[in-house]
Amino acid sequence: MRYQVKKPFKVRTSDGEMELQPGQVVTLSKEMAVQLVNTGKIIPIERVAYRIYSEILEAVLWVVDTDEDMRTLKDRNITEPIYTADEIRKLKGINKEDIKKVHKVKEVFENSKVEDFQQKKHGEES
Repeated sequence: MRYQVKKPFKVRTSDGEMELQPGQVVTLSKEMAVQLVNTGKIIPIERVAYRIYSEILEAVLWVVDTDEDMRTLKDRNITEPIYTADEIRKLKGINKEDIKKVHKVKEVFENSKVEDFQQKKHGEES
């Protein structure tokens, strides 16, 4: 798969070490690309949709990059909940019970979107 470099980083090749610069396009296997995508050093050029089984949710969900990618999956009659990368970032660090609550909403209301999420402090009422 092809990726665009967003932040400079060094790689080892058969020709020695080289530094990749923002804007360059590289072809990598998914296994090699995962860590670089997670650290924001590269982004996929092609549209990508990941179908994931969550052990916490005990359910299948989809993760896509943009709202447009979400609409594309829905147009293909995908019925499992779909999250954008932005929604995943907003949910990062919340507790398991709250993740389950958000997921239930996404299951019932198929066009729902995570706009903001604030955890209540210990002792606050629901």
